[in-house]
Amino acid sequence: MARDLSSTENGGRSMRRRMAIAAAAALGLAAATAACGPGESGTKADDGVLKVGATFAQTTLDPARLPLRQMAMYTAPLYDSLTFLASDESVEPLLATEWRPGSDGKGPYLDMTLRDGLKFPDGTPFTSKTVAANVKRSQTLKGSTNAPQLAGVTVEERGTSEVRFRSAAGVGALPRVLSGSAGQMISDKAIADGADLTRAAAGIGPFTLQRVQANRVVYTATKGYWDQKAAAAGTLEIDYLADDAKLNAVRSGDLDVSILPEKMIKSAESAGYKIERSMGSENYVFSFNTAMKPFDDIRVRRAVNSALDREAICKGLLDGRCEPNGQFFGAGTKAYDKGVGLKLVPYDIEKAKSLVKEAGATGAKVEIVTVAGNQVFEQLATIVQEQLKAIGLTATVSAVAPPQVVSRFTAEKNVAMAFGATGNAFDPSDTLDRYGLAKGLYNPGGFKNAEVEKLAKSALRETDQAERMKIYQRISSLITEGMLYVPVLTPETAYVIAPGVSGWKAPWAPSFPSFRGVKG
Repeated sequence: MARDLSSTENGGRSMRRRMAIAAAAALGLAAATAACGPGESGTKADDGVLKVGATFAQTTLDPARLPLRQMAMYTAPLYDSLTFLASDESVEPLLATEWRPGSDGKGPYLDMTLRDGLKFPDGTPFTSKTVAANVKRSQTLKGSTNAPQLAGVTVEERGTSEVRFRSAAGVGALPRVLSGSAGQMISDKAIADGADLTRAAAGIGPFTLQRVQANRVVYTATKGYWDQKAAAAGTLEIDYLADDAKLNAVRSGDLDVSILPEKMIKSAESAGYKIERSMGSENYVFSFNTAMKPFDDIRVRRAVNSALDREAICKGLLDGRCEPNGQFFGAGTKAYDKGVGLKLVPYDIEKAKSLVKEAGATGAKVEIVTVAGNQVFEQLATIVQEQLKAIGLTATVSAVAPPQVVSRFTAEKNVAMAFGATGNAFDPSDTLDRYGLAKGLYNPGGFKNAEVEKLAKSALRETDQAERMKIYQRISSLITEGMLYVPVLTPETAYVIAPGVSGWKAPWAPSFPSFRGVKG
């Protein structure tokens, strides 16, 4: 059995562990542990326990109240969703066995056939009533973070094992949206009873909740679960550790799978650990408040985009383990247009200087807010700051806590530029709604691109997923053409995998791993 670390849990200051550059002391520790390979003191015992390193500590296990979408990794073992988004972004059956789009006099709809014969742990059968109750809860629950994704969606019960979803805006996004927390099904009884699911569970899932600690959640395989191969591990532990502790945790057997900061990878490889890399959906961008000077002038926004040598930044900041990106969506997603490259944002420092001068913005003051405590985020903001200075702008960087980045940029609206990592959404429409549309949270200036707004509606109506991605590829370029953002790069994710782990597949996005069929 795994050792209980509850008395020595490590807090984490890094918001995204794979991107943080470890402190010198941590690198020294990694180098020291490299002398001992995985076949020595860190040998993985076949104890039936799968131990996974997490990005964030959980704050709730309620699927409808996750403050960050990335926290869905804690709820997915407990709650099957209606559909499943595979590593290649294909939508696969889970609690729904099939789905068919259509349209009638009432508008577009999506019919779903539900898996028969399933019951929740409290004995409540899983039926069409369950789906209707869950959608209503997500839409009406105070503090629901699923509400925006299900806005305007209605559910019709068509017998016990079929539902019809309707939305006047279109149902194209639903198969992917329902693979995330918005589609994780809670027992009808728990909903009716108003159960507090902060530290409890009421779902059908491959794992059952055993205990919740500050930086750890422990699960055990569910007896009699409908998909016997899914719970390959007898026990699942999800631990939140600081970046600089993760390699040593793998070495000591306290973690089996984790994302590692790039600076630790060579040490891990030298020690003989398996490293798996993938290009995810995240994109590092800087957002403009287009209502604030000097960025109310597109020439200045274009100047900032022209001032960045993205290829040099990628090599210098992340040792080339990234894709220089000149468009809205991340390079690892199907919404990314591979043919665009950096054509829309070619590096031209002289042109950038000229545009600033032409706009009469020379000497204009610009504050950039970024996330404190993450060295990569802070360093990237500093690089942009220096380039803004080089083209004639007076730039400063403020590193603040994540909530302050959001509040200052979206609520107080007193900062002209903010760093963000986009792409942590199960469907591109969700990312676009928040960042690229006129009413989006992260578009405080209300900048509107009429063609983007039109295509966004078209993508919701389209039900062929391949065709939808073509629309989003066009949108990805159009947003950049409007200079609403400064896309910089998509980071590569490096996973360290301990000996004895089988069944692991890199997820479509690093924040949403699947533990189905993974054995520790």
